Amino acid sequence: GSVIDSAKVLSVISDGSRNNILNYLEGKKSFHKKIYELYAFPTTAGTGSEVGRSAIISEDESKKKRILFHPTLLAKTVFADPELTYELPPSITAATGMDALTHNMEAYLAKGFNPMCDGIALEGIRLISASLEKAVNSPSPEARSNMLIGSLMGAVAFQKGLGIVHSLAHPLSSLLDMHHGLANAICIPYGMEFNIPGQEKRFSNMAEAMNLHNKEPESVIDALNNLNNSIGIPAKLSTQGVTNDHIEQLSKLAEEDFCHPSNPIPVTKNDFTNLYKTAM
Repeated sequence: GSVIDSAKVLSVISDGSRNNILNYLEGKKSFHKKIYELYAFPTTAGTGSEVGRSAIISEDESKKKRILFHPTLLAKTVFADPELTYELPPSITAATGMDALTHNMEAYLAKGFNPMCDGIALEGIRLISASLEKAVNSPSPEARSNMLIGSLMGAVAFQKGLGIVHSLAHPLSSLLDMHHGLANAICIPYGMEFNIPGQEKRFSNMAEAMNLHNKEPESVIDALNNLNNSIGIPAKLSTQGVTNDHIEQLSKLAEEDFCHPSNPIPVTKNDFTNLYKTAM
């Protein structure tokens, strides 16, 4: 995903002007077309950048993640070949797979009316829930293929928006250099639990998509914890070197993140602080 995003950025600044990419982010300079067409070859089933119209950029100084968006950043052709993911290590398969699941779940819960994205997200949830553990622990062509399709679906669906989990995860990557998929994987049970009030019907729909016997919202949280455990994802941030001393800055960056405004429940800095503490 980072490689594909980098290609998108390079296509914007390839006109020879040597403009700082931050000028485009801040609206100081506009662009209307790319010099080079983009052909995307995803080698992980996670970010879905290959079907997106944006690139995520981390700023070293501010520790923020910023978004560069324009319709011309969409790839001309995508070669979504599951064979390109066959040699992924289990840990990367797990982390990127949970990133894809997070995309689908957050898109489904995001504010706004977009029934097409909702339907795509539910199918992505179904495919990933049925395939991720197999892709990690006993890979097969079918599992790898379903993961790649589920990843593509998540990236299409999150045109509707993302939410609290990504806002928790982004600062963990930009401040502490944690793998983005791993950050999402650790945070998703806590963020999803925060989102249950008022979204009970949607959680039941996700439980059905995950083929859970119990359709109560809490069963989705249990299923996420069980899935993480089955693929080697740790349950707590402290296992990755996060300490209580980091929480204040993490919470500030999370509040400033661009993802949580589309979360179904408004999130404050205090909410982020409490969630980080719970996830420790």
